[in-house]
Amino acid sequence: MESGGKILGGIIGMMVLDLIGVPAGAFWGFLLGLIVGHIWIDRPKLVTAAAQSPLEHRQRGAFIYYLVCMSARVAKADGPINRAEIQFMEQLMRQHLRLSEKGRRDAIRVWNSAKDGETAFHQYAQAFYRDFRSERHRVMNAIDLLFALAAADSSRLHPAEEELLLRAAGIFHISRLQFERIKARYFAPPTHATPSWSPLDPHYAILGASPSDSIEVIRRKYRELALRWHPDRVQARGGSPEAIRHAQEKFRQIAEAYERILENRAKER
Repeated sequence: MESGGKILGGIIGMMVLDLIGVPAGAFWGFLLGLIVGHIWIDRPKLVTAAAQSPLEHRQRGAFIYYLVCMSARVAKADGPINRAEIQFMEQLMRQHLRLSEKGRRDAIRVWNSAKDGETAFHQYAQAFYRDFRSERHRVMNAIDLLFALAAADSSRLHPAEEELLLRAAGIFHISRLQFERIKARYFAPPTHATPSWSPLDPHYAILGASPSDSIEVIRRKYRELALRWHPDRVQARGGSPEAIRHAQEKFRQIAEAYERILENRAKER
């Protein structure tokens, strides 16, 4: 129960009426201040808390769910999950996310399900971005925590982990320059060369390709993704309106990525 406003209002009312000489001003001022403080300070706090709490609770739950799922796939990317990665997740759940014991047990169940399930990393990343694309701070927090997990067991970023993180950067619309800045916080750059940045890197990540792939390989990957995400096909499978809208956005990203890569390859000839 909110009571700070009542007390504050009571004290102010007591002082004001007493100072201006109202008979028994301290008593009546305190009572009047209680009422005003409750109406103007405490009650709005209660209404706001009641209105925001369910939404904030759902958003927090969704963020934790997607983060744990993506973390499980990153941890498994470079081989069996080791003790250092498990310790990192324990610290994340207890200190950063501040989960209760029940919340921690639920998160562990989600971790095990994602770790052993068939859902791919990019599917979790796409679902996360669909829900949190308007909350940029949450998106950047997620990619930062995924880097921290990758660094938990090694001072060098494993290529399989980097591939997943690059794919996440493409889905999250994080530039390669931003990607390298985050990476530099956790991994020392190689002494023999400095990674070159290319604006095409997110497009390659969307297609699951790399700049070293031939145009035939890129074309094959594009066709596979375009067929999978074509809105007409999703609709034919009985997809919901939300699923169809998501497919339209994904199909647009795939087509744009393929066109940008083709344009760049044509210029290099």
